[in-house]
Amino acid sequence: MTGEYGLKTKNPMHEARLALEHHPKCGAHARTTGKPCRNPAMQNGRCRMHGGKSTGRPIIHGMYTKERKSKYGEAKALLKTLRNIFLNI
Repeated sequence: MTGEYGLKTKNPMHEARLALEHHPKCGAHARTTGKPCRNPAMQNGRCRMHGGKSTGRPIIHGMYTKERKSKYGEAKALLKTLRNIFLNI
């Protein structure tokens, strides 16, 4: 039944689904089934769940910076020296 305005030919959900069908797919495969991931891939060939998106901006401060690691190494060396001195007394 067509009604006064005719058939609906433009369904936005259908258009979005068609656009995703022509998009490259993720290259990851499941371990158990061996089937490929069906999510759309990003520029590196993987989807957002299999390595496409970064976890965030680079670490500027905190536990894993070069400055913190060097200070930790210096403190560790100092403790080792003090421990050796204490044991030799």
